[in-house]
Amino acid sequence: MNDHELAVMLADAAGKRLLALRAETPVAHGDETAAHALAKRGDSEANEFLLEELRIHRPDDAVLSEEAADSAERLGADRVWIIDPVDGTYEYARSQPEFAVHVALWSASEKRLIAGAVAIPNHDFVWSTQDEPRDVNTLYIDRPLMIIASPRETQKTIEDLKEGLADFAAEHGFPGVAVMNCGSVGGKVHQILSGVADVYVSSVGFFEWDSAAPAAVALHHGLTVTQITGEPLDFNNMPPKTPSFLAARPWLHAAARAALQS
Repeated sequence: MNDHELAVMLADAAGKRLLALRAETPVAHGDETAAHALAKRGDSEANEFLLEELRIHRPDDAVLSEEAADSAERLGADRVWIIDPVDGTYEYARSQPEFAVHVALWSASEKRLIAGAVAIPNHDFVWSTQDEPRDVNTLYIDRPLMIIASPRETQKTIEDLKEGLADFAAEHGFPGVAVMNCGSVGGKVHQILSGVADVYVSSVGFFEWDSAAPAAVALHHGLTVTQITGEPLDFNNMPPKTPSFLAARPWLHAAARAALQS
């Protein structure tokens, strides 16, 4: 099993386990105590599964996981698996659709993500670096140019991007610019690759396990992915943080950067 196939297997299997656990442990609407307990259990069980499988299939590789103790030893490794057992625990525990499972592989010698998978369990779908790349250059002018962001994003960033893209949208035939929210980074990239959205911005940043697999599949399928400054993303750092994140269709990325920097 090559690295791409392994990433897909791990993300897909973990996602199916999470769905089964949620089906066995129903949470009543508004029961935050039960939702928190389900999120914690899902994170723990999915993490244990992923770590055990990596021990079996890639025993010599290092691992960085949201749900496991970190170690500076990984900084000297050439191959580092970066995993998020449940990206979007809030959505997962409340039966909202866009939670994801992230599995990515960083190569220090190649200075790039060399494999990755983002499972969207509610849709029974996995985006991966083994897929035939999609055409991401389509202009979906039957809908507004769509920005997707986290509920945590600053209102100023959203307004700057929305205002800065208004002329671009009009010039290219879009009926305006709109904004949608989604809690999971993998879920946001899923919305762009599926044709629902066009650009995702995070000015507040997050951890590498949030960004690595979404970046891997986004880049593989032809999206342009950088920090909002235009600098490339880098991984296996200490602390393991991504300062900002901008993923967009190639024809939109430069305009989005300009809007944010203005």
